[in-house]
Amino acid sequence: MIHLYIGNGKGKTTAALGLAVRAAGWGKKVFFSQFLKSTKTGEGIFLSKLDGIVFYRPYMRNQGFIWNMDAKAIEETKEDLFKGLNKIKKLIKNEEYSVIVLDEILDVIECGFLSEESVFEIINSKDAEFILTGRNASDKLKDKADYITNMVKEKHPYDIGIHARKGIEY
Repeated sequence: MIHLYIGNGKGKTTAALGLAVRAAGWGKKVFFSQFLKSTKTGEGIFLSKLDGIVFYRPYMRNQGFIWNMDAKAIEETKEDLFKGLNKIKKLIKNEEYSVIVLDEILDVIECGFLSEESVFEIINSKDAEFILTGRNASDKLKDKADYITNMVKEKHPYDIGIHARKGIEY
């Protein structure tokens, strides 16, 4: 089945992590990929140490927020994510993963870094539980999804100038 964790609220990655850990706890093999996160995160450190979960993050030459990138950095990011998606296809091709997480893939599509069709290729190539996260999903993805959870922000410390905190937001 396909799960979409969408919205402008906190918790999309956290929900995907929870499902991945739950599945691994039952002995299911999990592939967890993260897009657009180029800095060290608590989940990356933790998942890299676990048996039963393969963690992969595409290499990105440019770090930081997309809205702060110039045209050259955006083009490089697009190239890096395309290479990363091709690597993911290879990594999952011959493995029997029960759960495949594509964290922040919906934002990658929305920003035009990867095509929605390339993501559908992955979804249609494997018999697995797919978890896709990001702020927005197209109607086509929503129609294909079995679960849609919308995280709605009502209040967030960032709104009053408090930046992301280690162990809480990353």
